[in-house]
Amino acid sequence: MPDPVESPASGVLTAPDPGAERAVRHGFRLLVGSHVLNETGAAATLVVLPLTAVLALDASAWQTALVETAYFTAYLVLGLPAGALVERARPRRVMIGADLVRCLALASLPLAWAADALSLPMVYAVALLLGCAQLFGDIADHSYLPRLVRDEQLVQGNSTLQLVRSGAELGGPGLGGLSVQWLGAYWALAANALGSAVSAVLLWRIKVPEPEPPALAHGLARQTWEGLRFVRRQPVLRMIALSAGLNNLVFSAAFALDVVFLSKVVGISPGLVGVLLASGAVGALAGAWLTPRLARRFGDARTVVLAVPVAAPFLLLAPLAQDDWRVLLFALAHIAISVGVTVFNILQVTYRQRVCPPGMLSRVSAIFRCAVWGAAPLGALTGGALATHLGVRPALWTLAVALLVVAPLLLCSPLRRTRDFDVNFPTTPSSC
Repeated sequence: MPDPVESPASGVLTAPDPGAERAVRHGFRLLVGSHVLNETGAAATLVVLPLTAVLALDASAWQTALVETAYFTAYLVLGLPAGALVERARPRRVMIGADLVRCLALASLPLAWAADALSLPMVYAVALLLGCAQLFGDIADHSYLPRLVRDEQLVQGNSTLQLVRSGAELGGPGLGGLSVQWLGAYWALAANALGSAVSAVLLWRIKVPEPEPPALAHGLARQTWEGLRFVRRQPVLRMIALSAGLNNLVFSAAFALDVVFLSKVVGISPGLVGVLLASGAVGALAGAWLTPRLARRFGDARTVVLAVPVAAPFLLLAPLAQDDWRVLLFALAHIAISVGVTVFNILQVTYRQRVCPPGMLSRVSAIFRCAVWGAAPLGALTGGALATHLGVRPALWTLAVALLVVAPLLLCSPLRRTRDFDVNFPTTPSSC
């Protein structure tokens, strides 16, 4: 006789329902299919959208850079309240809504182009809408996965979704460039809009019931503050957020210099620059595959503490690159860093999903999004300032050393004393 299982919605022990199990497996496959379309489309759009500005509107380098700036503005402006807003709705409906916003925003560009009404402000507005859709969709899918799989399946589920993201990062930009080359920017935008529409249909077909969102007694500002207070009172969550933000600050500063370093300092061809920049996605794929195995072998808490510190020394290889065989050192550095970051991300997301009450997960996910992605533009400015004052190669050396300093930060958390995550870590501050 099969063992009873706990219903995630009610916490009541019930006998397993084969029909419900099939619905969950089918729902997860549909969720993965939606992710394939969304993540590939997002990676491709970050290439297609600037190319549209250049090809259709003869945008300058500065104007093209503003497209990406508009896209990531959502994380700074809406990063914190987005979690509280997602808590007020069912996450699957939020994801469907995000897909529909993406579809309509992308479709508006070729329509405006055909009507000779396309302009740079419109491209910026579409980039901002796409960034908002990505922000809300990401927060919602982090909140939805624990409702779709059991607790013991979270690591594998997050690893699967990370494999999709890594594959999209590897192939999406190339697919975007090729679609513009083969179809033209006009039809490339239309193809991306269609992909978002299909993703919405896949999510709509998931038949796993969702519980009603909890009744909320407070306003948006109070909810946001409660999320911040929850993270502040959790020493592990607090240190993970701080560690992720500081790590991404350094990574963003270094990555902002990669193109100019490879093309002007090392002096390699644009094609090889693209190949080397894509090498990080190879590491991300490897990290997603390794994560469940490392967690079983060493423990998930110990692995999340050591993932980035073990990978950090490899960043010292990147400034050694030259226009000969040593260019491979750059690829090795990015592959190793991507492995460490991917392992860290999968396990810390899984811990968040386990430790956060159902009514708090979206807000905590939004706080992490704001901390990590909010650091990206600050890191890019830092990298540019260092390169201006020190030179590009010395700036990369400085950032590699900085990563060695900030990467071990989690050793100052309760995680340093344990093998596996414990959802009952004390809510008192911890010191090194």
